[in-house]
Amino acid sequence: MATFNLFFTGKDDPRSCLCIGEDIIPRFFSFETPDRQINGVIRTTVYSNNSSEVASLVFGPGSQLGNVTIGNSAQPERYTFSMVDLVSPGSSPNARTFFSLEGRKYEWRKTANVLGAYDLYAMNPPVVRIAAFRRCSEDTPVGRSTGLLQYTFAQDGLLLHSLLSLCLNRWVDMYV
Repeated sequence: MATFNLFFTGKDDPRSCLCIGEDIIPRFFSFETPDRQINGVIRTTVYSNNSSEVASLVFGPGSQLGNVTIGNSAQPERYTFSMVDLVSPGSSPNARTFFSLEGRKYEWRKTANVLGAYDLYAMNPPVVRIAAFRRCSEDTPVGRSTGLLQYTFAQDGLLLHSLLSLCLNRWVDMYV
């Protein structure tokens, strides 16, 4: 099974970073969050390879979770749901679950004794680890990186869902 790398560059902030890598195709994601709030609401916009918006996260005032939208107004299929759906309680206190749009269950688990480290498991039997995120601060093929996601799947929807859920897991653990 092949392992793919997605390097996190830019700020060490889950809501304002770049993700650069390649699986069966080149991958580029940009999480952009303005420094200023509008009416107490913070919006993170996620762009993909060709700079098109693929998702947005709208946070409530303070540290409240809001809504996620996958897709944009130009796409016929858009999905809006609560952020809580991407960080639901998991199988243990250090785990948070989400479901893909296809209805499959996944779980991010914080790695014991490693600050800011998470492993992603596919929970539909058999339970298997399919990704690992580790914070880092080192020079990589794409420049200075603040994190590395290594994953073993090449599915667009699952990668986007996993990144959105990872963003929220990291943000919740850092700020809530």
